[in-house]
Amino acid sequence: MTAQPPLSSGKDEWRDWARATRSGLDFAALSGQVLSYLEQWPMLQQASVALLYLPLGDEVDLVALQGTELGCRFVATRTPDREGALTVHELGGPLEVHRLGFLQPHRAAPEVDPGDIDVLLLPGLAFDLWGTRLGRGAGYFDELLSRLPATAVTVGVCPAALVVDRLPSEPHDQRVQFLATDEGVIATA
Repeated sequence: MTAQPPLSSGKDEWRDWARATRSGLDFAALSGQVLSYLEQWPMLQQASVALLYLPLGDEVDLVALQGTELGCRFVATRTPDREGALTVHELGGPLEVHRLGFLQPHRAAPEVDPGDIDVLLLPGLAFDLWGTRLGRGAGYFDELLSRLPATAVTVGVCPAALVVDRLPSEPHDQRVQFLATDEGVIATA
């Protein structure tokens, strides 16, 4: 495993570390473990609307939550082609490939008000125990998090190997309240 950079390092150095660490992980096995914890998590069991992400190859895959006994409606984001904010859409219908190669709800999928989201499950390259999320650098999820109601529960999802004591953060970075990993679901500091 690659040594963590010092906290004084910039986000780019931390992203390099996270990508190197991710390259050696078995995401299929990790996804199953995280799914088992989330299926039993009371806050997700009580949710009416939960936002999932459609995973990239180096992210925990939670899509199977749609086929569980959870009684909530699942939604996902659409990323704009060039500029703009993420939009939230019903999940369960056709998907399409964004120009950058990842899946997202089809443009005809009904749009959902972010204010309807009870639980938001979001990926990150790494998280810290304080809820700081290290994303890929575009800021889309930080902007979406800033539009959620105060009652929305935010959950960072990643392998436990990518949870560190502290990550660098900036004023615009939005923190998550919980972390879901292959070791369980925990509250952040």
